Amino acid sequence: MIVFDVAIIGAGAAGIACAKQAIKSGLIAALVDVDKAGFGGVCLNRGCIPAKFFLTHSKSEKNWANLKAGGNKTIGSIKDGTLRLLETKGVKLFWGHAVFEDTTTLRVGRETVSARNIVIATGSSPRAVLRHPRAIFAENLFAEESPGDKLLIVGAGCIGLEFASLLNNLKKDVLVVEKEENILPFFDSYLSGRLRVSLEKKGIKIETSKNIGDYDLDVFDRVILAAGRAANVSGLGLEKVGVSLDEKGWIKTGAGMRTNIGNIYACGDINGKKQLAYIAEYQAKICVDSIAEKNVNEDYRGIPDCTFTLPQIAKVGLLEDEARQKNIEYKALRSNFLKFSSAYVYDDTDGFIEILTGKNNELLGAGIISNQAADLISLFSLCLKNNLPLEALRNCTFIHPTLSEIIPLVLKESE
Repeated sequence: MIVFDVAIIGAGAAGIACAKQAIKSGLIAALVDVDKAGFGGVCLNRGCIPAKFFLTHSKSEKNWANLKAGGNKTIGSIKDGTLRLLETKGVKLFWGHAVFEDTTTLRVGRETVSARNIVIATGSSPRAVLRHPRAIFAENLFAEESPGDKLLIVGAGCIGLEFASLLNNLKKDVLVVEKEENILPFFDSYLSGRLRVSLEKKGIKIETSKNIGDYDLDVFDRVILAAGRAANVSGLGLEKVGVSLDEKGWIKTGAGMRTNIGNIYACGDINGKKQLAYIAEYQAKICVDSIAEKNVNEDYRGIPDCTFTLPQIAKVGLLEDEARQKNIEYKALRSNFLKFSSAYVYDDTDGFIEILTGKNNELLGAGIISNQAADLISLFSLCLKNNLPLEALRNCTFIHPTLSEIIPLVLKESE
């Protein structure tokens, strides 16, 4: 029997990244998932990839069946290529539900997988905040033959608002309901407030500080649930090996993404830290580096967030709400895009940028609303991660006309 250096449970973004990093590190790896159809996890099959594909192509293509066919083709191409790569590089794939027998042994169907180290990367699932015949989880919408014409979205977080933008693009009647006071409750309130104005101008109806019980769900074609997720830990047998969970059911991890059991690790959604595919991939590298006895710990400094609404909203580092909460002295530099010609060229007149600096004029963080916010924020991410001064951006001359040129121009205005 082969004893693997690492066995990875879950072939989503985190698990696949673990397997790829294991290959680079010269480790003998096994990758386990329930079935081949689910390979790639939520991100590839029902989340990031189809959502962004639909968002992008719905600007010109309004036929749901055509969007669905194009999305499925794209997903299939990515999935097939990734599977071939892993198999070619020697990763052993097991299909079936994994259950811990002990700290170094998994039972996968009728097979036994033994490994010196085990990484749990089983991800998360949406929470059922209500039950109704017309209610579906957001991630299941792409499997529907039609999205319907009148839709209620429960939750104004990243997922809810991205789906609202998509459906609005398709000329659907969309209402978003959020129990908190602001949309994107964990974002900066000033920026999220500006985004709300932009979304409502496009025809998306948004109601905050509302309880779902106040609505007649029968008047909607679909009720789309986008309010919270829970860790996929059921049936793994974690209690048998003593892996600790926190009070919300996420797996606890410490240095090097280790659980309380020294040779068992957890990365991605399953640890509840940040439910983003690129964070999962980042954590996966830390797991494998730890197994390879490299002393690497988490460092989220300079890692940005983005919600792919239309327009997008992105941030990195510290923004005003957090700065106030932490009593950090700051100065906010703000500018809309209206004064710059490139905003008109690329139809980005709702664009807006906020830059926070500290008492020594150091960069604390930045937030951007723009059709290209996900790309633009990376310039500030680069500076924060590498401790570059704002002058590194201020002194740049970028191509005209582009949206990126707005950043040094705004900084020069503040001199």
